[in-house]
Amino acid sequence: MKRLFTSLLAALFAVPLLSFSPYPAAHGVLLEESSLGLRGVPSHDVLGRIIIVPETEFSASEANEMIRTLARIDRTILEQAADHHIYIQLLTGPITDEPTARHLRGKTPRGYMPGSKTWDDVPGIGGSHLVLVRLGHSEKGKGHGSVNLELHEFAHSLDYIVFDRIHETDEFQAIWREEAPRLFPGEYYFLTYPEEYFAESFAYYYASDKTRQTLRAAAPRTYALIRGLAERAS
Repeated sequence: MKRLFTSLLAALFAVPLLSFSPYPAAHGVLLEESSLGLRGVPSHDVLGRIIIVPETEFSASEANEMIRTLARIDRTILEQAADHHIYIQLLTGPITDEPTARHLRGKTPRGYMPGSKTWDDVPGIGGSHLVLVRLGHSEKGKGHGSVNLELHEFAHSLDYIVFDRIHETDEFQAIWREEAPRLFPGEYYFLTYPEEYFAESFAYYYASDKTRQTLRAAAPRTYALIRGLAERAS
């Protein structure tokens, strides 16, 4: 009887933990438990805990490309993401097939004319504990306008969850107003939404040496802020 009571008590305390955890909303396999090799990938131990790969057949080369791109992010930031229970789910199909994005089916994303595009066509979404990105859609023009899909969407979740909505701070708002027109002249999306400017600047910083240099030359204050995030996260 005592054993039964103990089991019931444990179950009662386990249910809320499952309810508030972001992971049950996803399906797939944690990278560290998958068959993908991580040898030689920086921060592979942290990435293994936050990246979810499909349970079904998928392109290992496309997955490895995304993983190696995310591995360019400073380890301290990745550790903070893990500590805040942020996961990145790699998908083979539309994001609106997933439970957390199903409510967006048929809806037009902001920044698009009604009827021109729906969330069903968008290959990624971030800002919550579960980032969704579609394999094979990393590059600009593959259903999105970012220099890199996975970095941009992951940055939204870092912004809102790890860095306490940094895009809303007076410091960032001043930088955005000054430097967004220089980095993204005439680009309505980044000039209108500071959170999009943050996410894309983050993507520029980590996507490649070339994009990082572009960021540094056109938006030095933004560059310094993004560079300082690793120290802030430590």
